[in-house]
Amino acid sequence: MIYKTARILAATAALSAATLASQLAFAEPFALRISGENPLAGLDMQMAQRFGENLETALGDDFSHEFFHTQALGDEVVHMQMVRSGQIDVYPLGSDAVQLDPKWAMFDMPFLIGDRNDVARMLDGEVGEALRASMRDAAGLEVLAFGELGFRQITNNVRPVAVPADLEGVRLRVPGSETRVLTFQTFGASPVSMNLGELYLALQSGTVDGQENPLADITARSFEEVQEFLSISNHVYTPVTLVMNAAKYDALTPEQQAAVKEAAQEAAEYTRQLGTEADIKLLEELTSSGDIAVNEIDRDAFVEASTPVWEAIGGIAGQEFVDMVVASAQQ
Repeated sequence: MIYKTARILAATAALSAATLASQLAFAEPFALRISGENPLAGLDMQMAQRFGENLETALGDDFSHEFFHTQALGDEVVHMQMVRSGQIDVYPLGSDAVQLDPKWAMFDMPFLIGDRNDVARMLDGEVGEALRASMRDAAGLEVLAFGELGFRQITNNVRPVAVPADLEGVRLRVPGSETRVLTFQTFGASPVSMNLGELYLALQSGTVDGQENPLADITARSFEEVQEFLSISNHVYTPVTLVMNAAKYDALTPEQQAAVKEAAQEAAEYTRQLGTEADIKLLEELTSSGDIAVNEIDRDAFVEASTPVWEAIGGIAGQEFVDMVVASAQQ
């Protein structure tokens, strides 16, 4: 009887110790290193900053973080290495996400996404879940949420772009994405990959003729100062893929993980709203300033020219996945 009682007491003590350890694990503050290469004015860095602020509000003294921007820790190549190795914990990926997972090539399918209603339905739903699972497998990163860099536009110093033929021979800077390069080769341009931080001087010196980015990035980096023509194309939509090192995420308690996901989703929706408002405001400012000539493209001509790109991306991202994406976009 004494032996049985002792076993019960020992088991109870072990359970109490485990419960206390679990409580302490949640109570213990956790810290994150959040970093990106772009200036703070960019939507990617605003999303990352908002994410950190949301966690501070939700967790108070149970959370702390370091926040770096404007290439304080390096360029986009360095950041992709650092988040995978655990040197930083959270990184807002832009177009270069496709270098880590070929499924992100879907965002290089020109004229796939029509408006931000498509964005919310697709990325907060079935397409987003497929992308999350794929990035885990491909790169060991947990996708926290999809924010916004926005719909991309074309600027250059050669001529206004209205139809694909207008891009013939234009040396256009594009991100380090095989499928973005393919897109503009198909349209007749001569795409050049280079780091975004080098682009202003390259445009100013004539090393490249033009570039393609959302309006918020164009103005944040003052590209309108060194470009003559802005063509409103909305050719692709680029999300901010806010990722966390998977080992870091898995080490959090379930409560902390829930707080992280909630903070990230609110930050995502915040940047989408900022993007909507910025597109309206910035287009008005650029049009009225007279510093850069603004024109609309012939969308139908570009859609017709995009067929080979869609077919090629099906082979890169996986045809079954691309079929699901197209079906979702057409709902």
